[in-house]
Amino acid sequence: MVWRRDRPYWDPFDIMREIQEEIDAIFRDFMRGPRLWSHREGPAYEELTSEVWREPFVDIFDRGDEFVITAELPGVRKEDIKVRVTEDAVYIEAQVRREKELEREGAIKIERYYSGYRRIIRLPEEVIPEKTRAKYNNGVLEIRIPKKHPTKKEGEGFEVKIE
Repeated sequence: MVWRRDRPYWDPFDIMREIQEEIDAIFRDFMRGPRLWSHREGPAYEELTSEVWREPFVDIFDRGDEFVITAELPGVRKEDIKVRVTEDAVYIEAQVRREKELEREGAIKIERYYSGYRRIIRLPEEVIPEKTRAKYNNGVLEIRIPKKHPTKKEGEGFEVKIE
């Protein structure tokens, strides 16, 4: 049983209210989507601004002599993507902007939507940032980053006999 300190009596509906508040909080977090970022913390700021950042889904492959990263960036134009590579990390940022205009009886209504993707990917080995290549096609960004010290692929090397 839950006793409220602000009331001198027991209310049987207090526990139901607390459960409802917890369920509301779960759905509020669920509706925000996966890994949302904004420039400031807290849902109040996100509701005031329509600018929300998400982390794109990525696949990272080690090809021996290079890393290949593919990132899903649906709805983004190629001109709105920024990729920055350092010796140990990749920074991806892309903005999605949509504007709709509706003219009706002399009044113009403009709806704006700003969103985007941001992701920092730490690399397990040093790379050569100057030789990085990137290609964007149908919402998928592919980044190829050569390694500074390439590793051998499986199957290569010297086989040792076991005695």
